[in-house]
Amino acid sequence: MAKIIKTTTGEASFVLEEVFENEEKASDGTEPASQEVKQMEIKIDNTKWRKDE
Repeated sequence: MAKIIKTTTGEASFVLEEVFENEEKASDGTEPASQEVKQMEIKIDNTKWRKDE
């Protein structure tokens, strides 16, 4: 029996909020105390199906 391969392409956008202990770590972008995704949107552009034999 042939397997079906499904390929989905699209775009994603998000807002990532990071909290840092001090200004030095924030400017370097290293060692965040916490990270949280505030908003995420996904847009599917195309979906294709094909058989894999």
